[in-house]
Amino acid sequence: MNKRRIMILLFLLVISFGPYYIYQNVLYKDARDITGEKSTVTITAENLEKEYASGAALADSKYLNKTIEITGKVSEVTDSTMVIDGKAFCKMNERTKINLKNKQINIKGRCIGFDDLFEVVKLDQCSIQQH
Repeated sequence: MNKRRIMILLFLLVISFGPYYIYQNVLYKDARDITGEKSTVTITAENLEKEYASGAALADSKYLNKTIEITGKVSEVTDSTMVIDGKAFCKMNERTKINLKNKQINIKGRCIGFDDLFEVVKLDQCSIQQH
């Protein structure tokens, strides 16, 4: 009787953790490495914001979840974010150690959409390409 209980318990454990194992090792993909990807387009922050303001659905089809490069002048800087031309909010991969405010810059990141409240395009996983 004791062996039977152990077998049932072992069977229940396999059933419980089987879907989790399949999800983690088969279905779940590693996060994208944006710094290693080639950008699909280079655009100014101002033009990117204009496209989103004129038609978010069309702009989403072009830019959403794609690796893009934006160019413009840095208007705000914190240790982990930058705002380019007041039009694009960039969440940086690394802390910014140098003062780049009011300097022309080229940043690569993943476009995550348009923020209607602040009227800025948001990018994450950003890295500085050129300044």
